[in-house]
Amino acid sequence: MSTPNTERTYASRRRNFENWCAAQGVEARPCTTETFTRYVTHLIRERKQSPNTVETAWYAIRTWQPDGRWVDTTEARALLDRWKTEWRAPNTRKSKADPITGEDLRAMLATCGNDPVGLRDGCLLTLAWGTANQREELARCTVSSVRLVDGGVRVRMPGAQTSVLVRDSPDPVASVVRFTSGWLQVLDAHGAGAGLLFRPIDRWGNLGTAGMSTDSFQRIVQSRAKAAGLDSARISFRSLRMGGVTVRGTAEFSEGDVETFGRWQPPTFAVFPRHQPG
Repeated sequence: MSTPNTERTYASRRRNFENWCAAQGVEARPCTTETFTRYVTHLIRERKQSPNTVETAWYAIRTWQPDGRWVDTTEARALLDRWKTEWRAPNTRKSKADPITGEDLRAMLATCGNDPVGLRDGCLLTLAWGTANQREELARCTVSSVRLVDGGVRVRMPGAQTSVLVRDSPDPVASVVRFTSGWLQVLDAHGAGAGLLFRPIDRWGNLGTAGMSTDSFQRIVQSRAKAAGLDSARISFRSLRMGGVTVRGTAEFSEGDVETFGRWQPPTFAVFPRHQPG
């Protein structure tokens, strides 16, 4: 029997497949062998996803097909087997971390529920993606650093002269407003409405009085990536910064000083491009 995390991951992979099929003008369910093989090729050659991530999408799509409409995976399996060999080669990937794409981020956020840990992790992921902050910078972020505004969350680090607007996503799964407002409510309910924004939570649901370590941020990113079916061995906190900036290469400027926010440009980012389907 599959776990809730697996079901959420499979649902996300199926939506991605549906969106791709719609753009290609082909049926997603039932799909043809040709469509399935083309999609696997797309994940490998264009998206360059890890073999584990491709296999997760593979099983999600196959188990979603109607009874009696199984596709022939012979060609797709040969592609994936070759990709596994290439992936293990020393010169296949030069970066120590793979960027987290918008699609990957959504899958990770889909594993974050409305419980305190889920809201905290979702807040961390969306703010890290949207501001491109380094771990050390987010670790000193305070409750007063964030402000819910129309259309998103504005973040101003302690001592900074400027702020960054993280625009909200129309997709509730990826809503920075939902996660941030929910986490602020949790902090307020525990009498922690001031001080550091990100706090550890023990197994009994108690909030720590000190802030979280940067290593904890790293563990959260990797654990959420693993829960989403991504290759967590190739993902780090830096993957959020890499992916966010790469996907939004042409975002709008709203303020001039960006040095406090990871020294990335420009300083205004959207959590997801507005044209991206949900």
